[in-house]
Amino acid sequence: MSSILKVDTIQTTAGAAPTTKDLGFAAGSVVQVVSNKSATYFQSTSTSYVETATDIRTTITPKYSDSKILFHCGLGIGAEQSGSHDAQVSYKLYDLTASADVANTPSILRCYDYGGSGLYMQVGANFAIQIDSWGTTAKTFTYYVKKDAGIRVRVSDENKNTYMTIMEIAQ
Repeated sequence: MSSILKVDTIQTTAGAAPTTKDLGFAAGSVVQVVSNKSATYFQSTSTSYVETATDIRTTITPKYSDSKILFHCGLGIGAEQSGSHDAQVSYKLYDLTASADVANTPSILRCYDYGGSGLYMQVGANFAIQIDSWGTTAKTFTYYVKKDAGIRVRVSDENKNTYMTIMEIAQ
């Protein structure tokens, strides 16, 4: 014989919404994982931040308002310039829902190309963000890039895919 328990809401004895600890999740437990990968080639000559390919947009709806969100990010970036010189490409994680940068995520990739033929690399970054003010509202994230004058930036080039994995971590 099996039983099914169905309820509309769960509350603590004080009448509050339960936290992850109240529901038995140990601090540091992964509550959920969403992931996305793009092989879409993107090229820009803009010296202002622009969104890379839209198919990398990744959405997460936190289950608990006291969670932290961990971003594991990887971009396949190429920089091509005419002549030998130092190249700088900047990339950042961007919250499309709030139309804002994710706190303190702009990163700079500096490289020197002696032959002027271009550089291709996979770069990764991890960002941990506290979501207290997000509640359980869905958020969509993407990557923005910009480059120095005199170079062209390419994303998901030379078989270097771009990916984003977002994990909700219990507190």
